[in-house]
Amino acid sequence: MSQFENETIQKIYDGMVAIENDAVLSAVDTALSDGLNVLDVIDVLRQGLKVVGDDFDKMIRFLPELILAADLMQEAMKKIEPELEKQDITEGPSATIVLANIQGDIHDIGRNILGAVLKAAGFTVYDLGHDMKATAIIDKAIAYDADLIGLSSLLTTSLPFAEEVIKQLGDRDLRDKFKVVMGGGAVTPEYCEEVGADAYGKDAGSAVNVLQGLL
Repeated sequence: MSQFENETIQKIYDGMVAIENDAVLSAVDTALSDGLNVLDVIDVLRQGLKVVGDDFDKMIRFLPELILAADLMQEAMKKIEPELEKQDITEGPSATIVLANIQGDIHDIGRNILGAVLKAAGFTVYDLGHDMKATAIIDKAIAYDADLIGLSSLLTTSLPFAEEVIKQLGDRDLRDKFKVVMGGGAVTPEYCEEVGADAYGKDAGSAVNVLQGLL
């Protein structure tokens, strides 16, 4: 039984879950040539990758499969990003944001997708990379005169370092200068509220509205 109404979107999802490179990349090409919404394509890729990740957590799949799925996601994004840059998805005020995976987390995919979507929405984006210490993130936010700090974490073990960013902002009398938004597989709305983050971003598409709402 099909999960999605659009056949091409279904093929992308099924291919991601099965980690079938040719099927996914061919379906992405079809989706782009047919003019399907780029954010919908990104979202279904993310959903398929999440299934693989969830299976890995349950020990149904193993690390090599997770790596292959992540590599496939990156290959698909290489096709999507040029089209994404052509999109005008600006719906409100834009600003400058620094993005980082916090200390202890080296997963780039979610942050890379968010950066591409935010650029398409008119944000100025400075991607600091992964495994970034709290002090370095704050120093870069100051240097770039950012309005927002975006923190991504896929691993629960790295979450204390996200809290450290907010604590250091307070200690340095900078908490009112930056809005802090968190997202990633390890992050929940409840955690954001607990540590005092300004907002939670469930995924790249919704994050645009969340950030613009903060402004």
